[in-house]
This record gives sequence, C-alpha cells and structure tokens, in this order.
Amino acid sequence: MFSFLIVSLHLVTVITCLNLEVKLPLGSVNGHLSETWNGKQYIGFEGIPYATPPVGELRFEEPRVVERWDSVLEANRTYTCLQYDYSTNKVIGTEDCLYLNIYTWDINPKQLKNVIIHIHGGAFMYNNPAKYGPNIILDKDIVYVSFNYRLGILGFLSTEDEVLPGNLGLKDQTLALRWIKDHIEYFGGNPNSITLTGLSAGGASAQLHSLSPLSQGLFHRGISQSGSVLNPWVLSERSLEKSQQLGVYLNCPITSTKKLVACLKKKPAQNIIVSTKIFQPWLHNPFTPFGVVVDQWSPNPFLPKHLHVLLKSNKVQDLPWIFSNVDCEGLYPAADFIANLEYLKAIDKNWNKLIPHILDFNNTVSLRDQKNVVEKIRRFYFGNKPLLKNTFAILVQMMSDRLFTSGIEYAARLHSAAIKSPVYYYYFKYRGVHSKSEARSKSAANYGVAHGDDAIYILSTDINTQLTDSDKKMSFLLVDIWTTFANLTQSNINWLPVSKDINEDLNYLLIQSPTEVETMSAEFLGNRNFWSSLPLKENEKNVLVKDEL
Repeated sequence: MFSFLIVSLHLVTVITCLNLEVKLPLGSVNGHLSETWNGKQYIGFEGIPYATPPVGELRFEEPRVVERWDSVLEANRTYTCLQYDYSTNKVIGTEDCLYLNIYTWDINPKQLKNVIIHIHGGAFMYNNPAKYGPNIILDKDIVYVSFNYRLGILGFLSTEDEVLPGNLGLKDQTLALRWIKDHIEYFGGNPNSITLTGLSAGGASAQLHSLSPLSQGLFHRGISQSGSVLNPWVLSERSLEKSQQLGVYLNCPITSTKKLVACLKKKPAQNIIVSTKIFQPWLHNPFTPFGVVVDQWSPNPFLPKHLHVLLKSNKVQDLPWIFSNVDCEGLYPAADFIANLEYLKAIDKNWNKLIPHILDFNNTVSLRDQKNVVEKIRRFYFGNKPLLKNTFAILVQMMSDRLFTSGIEYAARLHSAAIKSPVYYYYFKYRGVHSKSEARSKSAANYGVAHGDDAIYILSTDINTQLTDSDKKMSFLLVDIWTTFANLTQSNINWLPVSKDINEDLNYLLIQSPTEVETMSAEFLGNRNFWSSLPLKENEKNVLVKDEL
C-alpha cells in the first residue's frame, strides 16, 4: 500500500509539470489533464484527425491520409459519426468524424509503454469511442487509444462492384491503425507492442483485421469481446439490392451504379441516415442491415474471400488472441422487448414473420425453407410453451446462442487451429450492481449478465462499477487479464488455451465472481450443433461448397 501511494503521488507531480504539447510530423497537438476513477492523472488527446474528412465528393470513397495542419490543434473534444439514435428518434453526430483519441501517463517516458487500442461496438451502426473511456484501465501503465469509423450506410453500403466495393468503415479502421503505428511513439507508446481490442462489432472488427491483407503488421495481439467474424450479423447480404432500394427511396437513378452513387453523394447526409429504417422492418431489427462484404471486386480488397475460406486456408495473422462471451448476450436486443410486454405478444403471435429478422436469417434462408426453420427453432427452444414474461429467459437464450455465442466459440476454435500462437477464451457470468440491460429494459431487474457487461469493468462507461467491493474486485481482475496479456507478463490465473484441434472440447475460463474463476471445457457452447444443422447459407458447409464451384 505504501509503495502504491508513493508511485501515485509521484505520477501526479510529474504530469502536472509536463508540457502537454506533442509535435508530430503532421502538426502539433495540445492535450489536457484528466483523472482515472482512482484519482491518477493522465494526459488526454481527443479529436486528432487521422483522415481527410469524408464529405462531399469523398463520401463513399476510401479514406485518404490527413493533410498537415499549421496551428496547434487543441485536442480536447470527441466526435460521433453520423447515426440514428433510436432512444431520441434523432440523427446525431457528424459526417466529418474520422478522429482518434490517445490517453497516456507520460509523453516522454524512459521506456515506451505497451499500447491498447479499442474499437467500439454498436452493430456497425451506432455508438462512439467516448462511451468506452480510459478512466479504469489507465490505472495501469499502458497507453490507451480509441477511434471513430464511418457507420451504417455511410460506412458499409456496397454496390457489389468497383464503384462502391464496400467495407469503408473497416478501411477507416485500417487507416487509423496505420496512423497509430506510425505516430504512437510521440505519445510514449511502443509501436512494436500494440494490442487490438474490441467489443461486439468492435470484437468482430478486431478479428477481421487478423484476416485482412490490408492490416498485416499493424498490431501484435488481439482481444475480441462478445463478437467474432462468424456472428450472423457481420456479413451483409444482398448489398446491391439494398443500395438500389436506398436509391429508390431517395429518388436516385438505379440503372447504373455510377449514377446511383453520384446521386447519393449529393443527398443530405441526414436523409441517408434516416432511410436506415426501411431496412429494419420491426423494432430496429435486424440490428445490422449494413455490414461487412467480401469485396473481391475492389482493386484494394479488405476481405478478398469469405471468412470461412480465409480461416480454413490459414490466412490468419499468427498472433495471441482472447475471445469471450457473457452469459446472456441476447439481452441485446431482447431487453428492448421486455420493456413492453406487447412486444413479446407480437413476437409470439407473428413468430414466423418476425423471427427471421430478429435472428438475422431473413436473407440467408431461402423462402422455401424459412417456415420449416422457424418452426424447428421454436420447438428446440420453447417446445409447446408460449412466449410470455415467465419464458422470456428462453428467448434470451435463443438469441444469445444464435446472434453471439455459437459463432464466437466456433470462430475461436478455427482461429486457434489456424495459428501457432495461443488462443484463449473466457465465459463471463458475473452480474454486478448494474447492467447494460437496465437502459434497454427500462428496469433495474436482474435479467442476467448482458451483452457488454464485462466491458464495463475494464473501460469507463456511464455505468458505475465502483459501488461495491465485489464490483471493484471484478474490475481489478478483468483489467489484470487485459493488461498482463498486453504487457506480455505472467497472469496468476491458470488458463488453458483453446486446442489446435477443432474437434476437441473447448477450453475456457469461467468467471462467476472475483473469487470464482476456474478452467472448464465443453463440447459446444451456444448450442452450435443445432445451429450448424440448419440450412443457413452462412454455415460453413454451404460456404465452402460454393467456394469450390
């Protein structure tokens, strides 16, 4: 305790005496002082541009390297990329949003610090990096970085040709990673020790970068929380058809993709964002109508082949990795439904119509097979039970399995089999005082450990995880897992890696409380054997057969 206090006071003294200006080859930036929740001071640099603003004729174009600036940039504001906020029914953010944020203890350390980069989640549609801040993790001796990337239609529209190949949001991420690699040393970070992390769509993004030829060599370890490349909401289907629907809705010509994109560039950005609603037919579902595409038609493809093909052909960067899921992932978005029991009644009454959208297989199961598939799903999870408040947990389990867990556990197996480096997995079952589900359910009721609940103990959010000793200890445990992994130091936890044989049981770390942490193994997680038996076009056997033809 004594040595800890001395270090803390010493850091405060040093930081307050520092010049907060950093001189980059691009120009100078001026930071500001802030504090972690434990009162340790750090320097924040928020709103540093890493790309030319993607506006005007640069809308729907690949990101371009930012130009030099002359005056000192006051790096003291965060940005939100343009998106639709369903909680207020308003468009928020700005189209000029390609900025990053860097948080560090010291811009001139004797030894460069390990770097942790976080990619925010939000279904490739929502959120911003400020929602996952540094005020917990920066108690540790690291440099923390986050960034924006284009979302929704502006970031993931594709005409399935060279006019608008798609994956612009991922190419934004790649440019941000390259900027960080090239400049992080000026902020005290080690460009040769970068851990790429992400939650949900951010976790899937992190794994995508391990597969993309464009991201080679830009990071050295990865953590994918509650998201992987094999989740059903990652790949977008019928992208050309969607771009044409958008064109019709906004009165643009659709006979030529060139004319369509030229017209869309001239439309008010807010009108484009509002049009997202036509692709989400029921209560904002499916939650990711615009996502990743296999952009082999691009002269500069981010994802040249299907994800299963890349994983099976060992096109994976050989880097240590951590995957994870929480117990009740499906509370995103199921917590929305418990907020109004009429929603549960609507799903029960219109099961065959709504479930393909809620479970995101409306475009991956043929119309001929859909009735059979939805009935199989109902029998497997509900039997003869109706969907009511007292069977809500079954709905959550079904959505957890389909939308998150089954895909994450199989992605972890394939990832491990494809590389020599160790791959680890944890299953998080700790429910603290508060949960991410509270805002969506409009209730403090305990519906389980919700999607994103592990992240709130690592990164500072609008949820206070410092209310009880148990929550504080959980925060310490998870931060320790992240930072020992990022710092290449030995953890006190006995954690078996995922086997290199995909047919062996999955080794994972079960975290039930700060004192209940044990190594487990399972044949399947998320009822993957059931989901892989269904005639879904994204299932491995269908993808690999198609690739061989």
